[in-house]
Amino acid sequence: MFNLLFLDDFFGSAVLEEILREVESAAGGDAEVYGATAGGAVDPRTRSTKKLIVAPAIRERVASAFTELRPALEEHFRIVLTSFEEPQFLRYGPGDFFVAHQDGNTGLIRDDAMHRRVSLVAFLNDAYSGGSLLLHGRYPHFDQRHVVPARPGALVAFPSETTHEVTPVTDGLRYTIVSWYR
Repeated sequence: MFNLLFLDDFFGSAVLEEILREVESAAGGDAEVYGATAGGAVDPRTRSTKKLIVAPAIRERVASAFTELRPALEEHFRIVLTSFEEPQFLRYGPGDFFVAHQDGNTGLIRDDAMHRRVSLVAFLNDAYSGGSLLLHGRYPHFDQRHVVPARPGALVAFPSETTHEVTPVTDGLRYTIVSWYR
């Protein structure tokens, strides 16, 4: 039902610890969304999370790992991919969420995000409650749902037209990295 590529230990423990230390001390601002209102403001009923600013060395390490992942993505999804967007490092605190949405590759999106083919989510920790990545079934199976296991160091990839959401975090801090292959 759900076309997923799930890699349980994507970063390895040493790299994961380094990334986690960086994001835990990183500052950031409100994460944006494509199609936000004029001026880039995000409707607080749509998304609440922080996009973190991390050291260039960490960004480069993650970008390198995502670059190496491309052949596996192409084989699994049976498509040719060109590039990925700059990875976003995210922190969800209590009450933070992202409503059900699609990332791209659908006629419902009419901006640059429509070129996204595969979405990536890397989980960095599990010291939180709530904050589940919940995938929704495709027509006509809208009632089907799948909660993606949020194991530290794991990465999930799925077609960007898959409807998904992040349920509200109820306790703790949820750290992830997201990106999109075109």
